[in-house]
Amino acid sequence: MDIRSVRHYLSLLQMRQDYQATHVACEICSSTACLTLLTYVRGPHENTVALPIVGCSQCGHIYQAYRFDAQFYQDYYDKFYRLNLFGDDVPDKMFFLDQIKRGDYLYKNLSQWLPERGRLVDVGCAAGGLMIPFAKRGWHVKGNDPDSAYAQYGKALGLNIDTVSAEEMTADEQADLIIINGSLEHVYDVNQVMEKCQAMAKTQGLLLIEGRALGYGMQQGYLTHNHRRFLTPHSIELLMLKHGWTPILTTETPLCGPTRPGAVFVLGRFGRADSTVFSAVCVTGRNRLQQFYRPWFETMGAA
Repeated sequence: MDIRSVRHYLSLLQMRQDYQATHVACEICSSTACLTLLTYVRGPHENTVALPIVGCSQCGHIYQAYRFDAQFYQDYYDKFYRLNLFGDDVPDKMFFLDQIKRGDYLYKNLSQWLPERGRLVDVGCAAGGLMIPFAKRGWHVKGNDPDSAYAQYGKALGLNIDTVSAEEMTADEQADLIIINGSLEHVYDVNQVMEKCQAMAKTQGLLLIEGRALGYGMQQGYLTHNHRRFLTPHSIELLMLKHGWTPILTTETPLCGPTRPGAVFVLGRFGRADSTVFSAVCVTGRNRLQQFYRPWFETMGAA
């Protein structure tokens, strides 16, 4: 990614020009062998930007080939992300009500695995509405989000939300359930976030990760600049296995209801994960990349 491309992208974001971008290896298996899947994605205001998307030849993980420095992501998600996405940096009532409905769907769909009451941590909670159905059922809930305006919206309604990036969240409470609905595709350092989740998980605690960017992008016919990685069922399973969770449910069933099409969910239980499973999932992931995702990307590149 050359300097001109970086500056063009930053100018479209209306951000300062001194952020740096560097080429990165696969963040799941550390392999440097990758396939270029897309050279350009859709940027702000439907502009085309040179943010190459690659697929790991070892495990099939799909991600942006270049990563900006950490300060870029902190600044972007605090001040620019939702402004670029929605045209406003303050959540509206309908957004919050949808979060509440999604939380109700989620609680009901996970109820067979949940204790009657417990502790919930919502990583990247936005305004925090998804936590409300759990709180109404007697759960202790806590969230975090780097967007100060969205976090403040929920805090003003009495929700316990820290205005921090996921990498900086505190692990001072042991959680029965940690949820990361879509936001893991945005973070700067996915392994650091998973380590923080590991530190706060109770033994046999649950982690739910939603990946939405790729499935929704395939439905729409394009991928956007906002997603630093495009999680598949296999890449989510690999992240869980790498950090101590055993996947117990992988599904495309809309666990959070119908308003976020294209999502995939993996539910994992914390404990000692079988290391031999990791290698097997790597094989499945790279086969899926070659046989399913790569042909779709080739069609997109030719469009």
